[in-house]
Amino acid sequence: MRNQEVCKPKPKLTSFGNSELETKIRETFKARLGAKRKTVEMYALTLARFCKSENVEPFDFETLGLETIEDKCENFIRQNQDRLSPKYLNVIFNAVKSWCFCTKLIKSRKLFREIKFDKSSRKFDAINEVSLETSHIKQMIQTSDMDTKILVGLYAFAGLRPALIPQLTVGDFAVNDYTLQNGKIEFQNKNPFLYVNKNYEGNKAHITFFVMLHSKITELLETALNSNTEPVTTKTQLMRMYNSQDAIYQKIVALFAEVGFSGRPYLLRSFADKVLDRHLMSSESGQEKRDEDLKEFMLGHKGKISAIYQLKALSTEDAIQYRKMYDNVDKWLCEKVFGMASEDAQAQARIAQKFGVDPERLETMLETLQSGKMTMQTFDEQLTTAINAAQQKTLETRFDALFKQYVATHIPVQ
Repeated sequence: MRNQEVCKPKPKLTSFGNSELETKIRETFKARLGAKRKTVEMYALTLARFCKSENVEPFDFETLGLETIEDKCENFIRQNQDRLSPKYLNVIFNAVKSWCFCTKLIKSRKLFREIKFDKSSRKFDAINEVSLETSHIKQMIQTSDMDTKILVGLYAFAGLRPALIPQLTVGDFAVNDYTLQNGKIEFQNKNPFLYVNKNYEGNKAHITFFVMLHSKITELLETALNSNTEPVTTKTQLMRMYNSQDAIYQKIVALFAEVGFSGRPYLLRSFADKVLDRHLMSSESGQEKRDEDLKEFMLGHKGKISAIYQLKALSTEDAIQYRKMYDNVDKWLCEKVFGMASEDAQAQARIAQKFGVDPERLETMLETLQSGKMTMQTFDEQLTTAINAAQQKTLETRFDALFKQYVATHIPVQ
């Protein structure tokens, strides 16, 4: 039986509990490293964890001396190798090195003692990790409201890193793929191109790349954006409800629990990788061919040198070609993820109609379900209520008819 990497809360970050000190530390990191805000924030918090554990003050590093700090850093890593993930330990290691550099204890981070430990892997090898199946994704879509469906689409279909999703705005779509009129958005293509700016925090390859949205997610996003009270502009965020990486993490953990899956939220991106790899196909001389460069580019990877020459400004011909290739992905997801839910709902509605439920009510419920404004669970609950009400009405009608018949035949007219 394979190991399951259970979805556990992220390592709890620690602050110094002194806002003035924390501000000074962040300013020192930013001034000397020129790093992005998120990196500065992470280094400041992980430095706090190290300092509290080793009982040192951050501005006492120079007094303690480099060798003492190196010893304490190695001691921290050895003591926490079985408790913290290698990647997280490596962040702390880099934070300590960087702080020594920022406080001018060393002239270069390369002068800090190299400590040998696993800096990249997870607690379980990927080959032994529990697999996120298409059935799990289908369940997630069925049990989600409209905003969560969109989140799953951006994460598991487009493969966007969770750090990028909260930063995306309407203005990131290709200008020819949407129109804005009277504060409302209308998409002109079922699979619009969404550009991810190279300067967005969490864009690890530091390249501007594009993804294509699935047709159902495009429909839901248009409805969601136009449902807001404020007019839609190019600066409108795509995901207002899930406006931070932590909010996304917590929601996916809860969603996994609902569908009975135990694994890391980031496996949603792995799902996107598999779907794009298997179904992003082009036809050449009648033969289907995978475009590895395009797939890697859409996942936000720099890729090989061939991708650098291939993937530049998007021409009209390129857009047509890429959409034609993506159509395989779109159809597969419609069939395997969205199709079953639709077919199940239609079948249940037909049965409900035989029990006497009003066809117009059923049509309204199906439309609400398809628009993402109702989950499959709510649909089931409302359908059960409607069937019970229809059966009760039928019984009352029959009883009333039988009673009238009895009166007519057994009680003499005065």
